[in-house]
Amino acid sequence: MGPKKKSSVWQFFNKIDDKKTKCKLCQKEIKSAGNTTNLIGHIRNVHKAAYLEIQPKQTTFNAVTTTDEISNPLDLDTKVTPYNKMDDGVLQFQPVPSCSGSQRSGAPLPKTVNETIDSDLDENVTPLKRQRTIQAAFKDISSYSESGAKTRKLNNCLLFMICKDHQPFSIVENEGFKTLMKTVAPQYKLPSRTTLRRWLDDKYEVISETIKKMLSSIEDITLTTDIWSDTLNMKSFLGITAHFGIDIELYSVTLGVYELDERHTSDYLSEILLKVCQDWKIDQENVTAVVTDNAANIVKAIELAFGRRKHIPCFAHTLNLVAEGTMICIEWRNIVSKVKSIVTWFKQSCIASDELRKATAAATESSAGAAEVKLIQSVDTRWNSTYYMLQRFLELRSVINDILFRHPRAPAMLSASEISTVSSVIMVLRPLEAATKEISGDKYCTSSKIIPLVRCMLSKITSAVIEDPVAKEVQKLAINEINKRMGSIEHVNALAIASILDPRFKRMHFNDPIACSNAVTKIKDLMKKNLHSNEEPESDSDKSDKNEEAFSLWTDHHKLVHRNWKINKSEDVLSDELSVYLRTPVGRLKENPLEIW
Repeated sequence: MGPKKKSSVWQFFNKIDDKKTKCKLCQKEIKSAGNTTNLIGHIRNVHKAAYLEIQPKQTTFNAVTTTDEISNPLDLDTKVTPYNKMDDGVLQFQPVPSCSGSQRSGAPLPKTVNETIDSDLDENVTPLKRQRTIQAAFKDISSYSESGAKTRKLNNCLLFMICKDHQPFSIVENEGFKTLMKTVAPQYKLPSRTTLRRWLDDKYEVISETIKKMLSSIEDITLTTDIWSDTLNMKSFLGITAHFGIDIELYSVTLGVYELDERHTSDYLSEILLKVCQDWKIDQENVTAVVTDNAANIVKAIELAFGRRKHIPCFAHTLNLVAEGTMICIEWRNIVSKVKSIVTWFKQSCIASDELRKATAAATESSAGAAEVKLIQSVDTRWNSTYYMLQRFLELRSVINDILFRHPRAPAMLSASEISTVSSVIMVLRPLEAATKEISGDKYCTSSKIIPLVRCMLSKITSAVIEDPVAKEVQKLAINEINKRMGSIEHVNALAIASILDPRFKRMHFNDPIACSNAVTKIKDLMKKNLHSNEEPESDSDKSDKNEEAFSLWTDHHKLVHRNWKINKSEDVLSDELSVYLRTPVGRLKENPLEIW
């Protein structure tokens, strides 16, 4: 009588001792107790694809009548892949089209299911869900403890959401938010608003120290500052932002918003600016420029704190003043007032707003993904809001006219000549709007664009063919305001140097040759200063050699020759390098000048 045949289930297990075995598929230890009952149960419950392999052939494939047609069931209509990781011990199977058509493969069964698994690792299949192990369940529970990994991650995400979306701390007390978090992460314990406030203060302390350390090492920093008012609480605040570059990337950091509890004198504002620089470890010498509006008190404050040459008027604010200057024309101001009164009436009348919404709904629905078209109200401190108000009014003028006609108490509609005036003035003001949009960015170089923008803007406005008399007056006022406020823009050293050193512009947009020459001279001086600072000091060995030289009456002459030769050489090299740069073709407008350099 031959030896007893070993069960096929042992191909998936390694025997540890007489009472324990280890599964080859999931590395789990199974009690065997001298029989294979537990082993078969483990394969049947956990590794279903492997269980199919060890089943009797006649029960697995009743339709097969010959042994020649029998093949591995995993090669027929089943693909086996691991779920996430092999050590999870989760396998699944899903029907897939057979590769061999009606003829089944005659290949022998693999010794282990691992061979089939390895060949199918790259298949895209859906895992079979099963109950988690006790170890995985305890691990998941521990991750939601007070110091667990998932709790820390959710806490950071919650703080990020509050800061990024400007949400109040009380959001954690809202029933809807509680329900959401209970559904998403039932084991997560929401922190209180007091705890969130404390965490945010702690995180601010850590991040601010990192920013301070970084700012202390930056050699060139630009500050932007502005005063704004909270009309609801009748308070004023001073906002300060630092801008700097690292390699070719530009960064901006909001240093703070500080409440102004005294009169806005230049001395008071300069004290705040200097204190902010001190608190954030910013050396005053490293502040290359400070951009503000044109208010006299803040301009004087910058002069007291950093010097007059470091102040640069905000270009967007200057454009706002140019647009306001066009309102001197009484006829144009009256037309704008009429449009504003119509928009105000629509904003205050629910009936009129509903009619406008219904009238524009058809056009909105016909354009896939188009937003609802509404009238835009102007804001006194943002001139381009007036531009957008007039532009939208022209787009909806037909609908607006019909609605106003049906309401006797509605304000009067603009006449045909007034609508023509609005259309012509928009053509005049369009370059101002484009320049405002172009300059309002912090992720690309803007200072080098100011002189080119002024020249292009002035050229567009001057060359516009306008026939309407009111629009002609507005055109004339706009040109005069630009020349008045930006006529000497080329003499601002920082802007002139930035424009020349921008490979996209160089000297192309300079109208004043003296201003251009002064900027080039300033660039040469900066290059000389940089060259001298990089020169290596005379070594001690050279000094000792000179001391050992014999007496010579021409020693002083040799020193003068050496000094003259060094000066001439450095000047020639710098002049040649700068001349070659200025003679090369300019770059494309869409290119990043920092990458070119």
